[in-house]
Order: sequence, then C-alpha cells, then structure tokens
Amino acid sequence: MTTAFDFMQAARQGELQSLRNLAVTSELVRAVSRLIHALQKERGFSNLHLGDFSPKCSEELAQHIPLSESATAALRGCFDQMKLDSGCHADRIRLLNRVALAVYLLDDLPRLRHKVHDRLLSPSASMQSYTYLINALLAVVFEAADTAVDPQITSALVALFNFMQSKELAGQERATGVVGFVAGYFDAPLLNKMHFLQEGQRRCLEVFAEFAAPQCAVVWTAHEKNEINQQIESMRRMAERTSSAARIGSEMAEIWFDLASQRMDLMKMMEDELAERLTQLCTQKIELAERDLADHRTLLHRLASFDEPSDFPTARLFNVQAVALGSSPADVPGSQISRSILDILHAQTLRLQAMNDEIESARHALSKRKIIERAKGELMDKQKLNEEDAYRLMQQKAMEGGAKLIDVARLILEKAQTDAQSSVQSG
Repeated sequence: MTTAFDFMQAARQGELQSLRNLAVTSELVRAVSRLIHALQKERGFSNLHLGDFSPKCSEELAQHIPLSESATAALRGCFDQMKLDSGCHADRIRLLNRVALAVYLLDDLPRLRHKVHDRLLSPSASMQSYTYLINALLAVVFEAADTAVDPQITSALVALFNFMQSKELAGQERATGVVGFVAGYFDAPLLNKMHFLQEGQRRCLEVFAEFAAPQCAVVWTAHEKNEINQQIESMRRMAERTSSAARIGSEMAEIWFDLASQRMDLMKMMEDELAERLTQLCTQKIELAERDLADHRTLLHRLASFDEPSDFPTARLFNVQAVALGSSPADVPGSQISRSILDILHAQTLRLQAMNDEIESARHALSKRKIIERAKGELMDKQKLNEEDAYRLMQQKAMEGGAKLIDVARLILEKAQTDAQSSVQSG
C-alpha cells in the first residue's frame, strides 16, 4: 500500500526534477544571452554598412558574422537537448512555442544577411528584422522566468531578463543613433524613438534592481556613473540640437557606435555575472534537494524502529541526520511514526506555501509586463499606432487620470474584451 510518506517523497522528488529542469534552462538562457549579444553587434555593423559609412565597417561586419554563427550553433545545441516528447504542461507549451519562433527566424537569418550584404535593405528595415529575431530570443528567457518553481531562481531570472531587455533597448538606441549620426541630424520621429528607448532602459533597470542580488545592483549603479555613460549622455544632447538646417559630420556615427558598444560590453559583463549566479544557484538548490530527499529516506528507516505501542505516544523531532532532538506531547493517539510524518508534512506544507508567496511576488513583475505589452499591442492594432506612440498614449491616460500605467493597461484590455463580446452578440 502506498503510504503518506511515499507521496511526500514523490512531491520532493518532483521539486528536485523541476530544479534539474531549471538547471538545463539556465544553460539555455546563457546560450541565448551570448547569441543576442553577437546579434546586437551584428545589427550595429549592418547599419553602418548599409549607411555606406566606410569600407572598414563592412569589413568588421564580415569578420563578426562567424562569431554570431558560432553562438547560433551553441544555442541550437541547447535546443536539441530539450526533450520534446516529455510531458507538456501549460508553461512548457508556451516555452516550446517561443523556441519554435526563434528557430524559424534563425533559419531565415542567412537570407537577411544576404540582403544586408547586397544593400537590398534600408538601415531601418535591417534593424527591424534583427530586432524581431532578438525579441523572439528574449521571449524564450521571459517564458523561462515565468515557469521557474523556486522563488530565488525566479527572482534571479526576472532580474536577468530585465537586464537583458535593458541591454537590448540600449542596442536599439545604438543602432538608431547610428542612423541619425550618419544622416547628420535627427528628425522628430528619430528623436522620439531615442527617448522611448532611453525610458525603456530606465524602467527595465528599475525592475532589475528590485530582484537582483544587492551586490549586483550596487555594481551596476557604479558602472552607470562612469565616463563612458557621461560621454554617451553628451552625444544624446548633441543629437537633440541637430536639425536638417544644423547638421553635424557623419564621422560622429562611428564615435557614437564605439561609445555605445563599450557600454554594451560592460552590460554583457554584468549579464554574464547574473547568468553565472543563476547557474550556481541552480546547482546549490539541486544539492540541497538531493540531501533533503536522502535524509527523508533515512528518517523513514529510523522512525520505523521507534514505531512500537506506547501508552503515551509522542511526536519525535529529528534533524536532517535523523538524530533525536527532543519530543513533544501528542494531542491525539497515534503511533510515533504517524506523528513524526505529520510533523514533517506540516513543515513541508509551510515551506511550499512560503515558496509560493515569494514566487508570486517575482511573477507579478512578469505579469505586469505581459498586461502592458498586450494593451500596447491592442492600441497599435486598433488605432494604427507605432510602439512609441501607443506607449505614450497609455502614459498620457495614466497622468490625466492620476492612475498607474498597469491600471490603464487593464482598462484597455477590458474594453477590448467588452467590444469583442458585443460584436459577437450583435453578429
């Protein structure tokens, strides 16, 4: 007959397997991080090449592509290790769907490179294509964070995802800035794009600071005050002062690209640190779960020897080595093994509840992001707005109503759902 202890052990075994899956996922995230960094640099070189800035930029693009291809091969190796025939719960289905899109776009990458090489695309079209691929890869990290079952690992993934997202927005700003500096001036739409990307970086870094290990947040705050960032800020102000009648030399494009690249290299160092901490955390959690499971089995064996009739049964307390610490009076009749199992079950229930509360806190940040992105997409679709204008409209509604952005997003989605229901009923 299957005992209560068997089910408790099965629950713990399930936690252990989830942690092992997270360890595999953390390696996938690291591979995604390396590829995104390579593609971000390739996107920047492509914009310089398409702007016909200098032969040097075209040579650097050609030299960089093999690095991107190497990172792509490493990521595909991680994808190949995923067990496609294992159980597919809802979270895993979403993750596999994100991976499917990423693989599809990676398959199309050679065609994009061919168009860039032959200058068959504009810089903005090239940037859009590379950005779509990078966002698809970031979505894989997002789903990985949303499926984690350990609160500390979930927080680490949330911090890493938001830092990666901030770095991607910094990469888009680098590429966008190249377009303006090559042209010699920034028109209103280009400046709006720059402002939108800068604001996005700030928001992502705020979430990163909330969920990252304190020492990581402190290190990055110090990096943000360095000379590179001061020079980037000076060039941002320079861009603000340009116009079609007040142009600057196109040689500023290379200076901007180099400065922005140095900042992104610093961000990659921090990203690597976050990814390494995530891997170490997974390893520590797995080792702890394995010891705990072994201790449970030892405890069951030891408790069996105490399971003898007694006029005054007690609930024995044990440490992880199954050494008796003391006992407490039982409030109901029962064998010693039954009472001890109830004690352990109670402790395990409290631990799981505490874990769930912590996970919900971290996932709330991801949930807010989902809602805001969906609302932004709704405005883009219904009112034919671009991403920046849709976001600004939401911000404007929030300020006018004295509400939070997330509340405005919820109202937009509720109205869309109501409109859809009314349309179905009237049809």
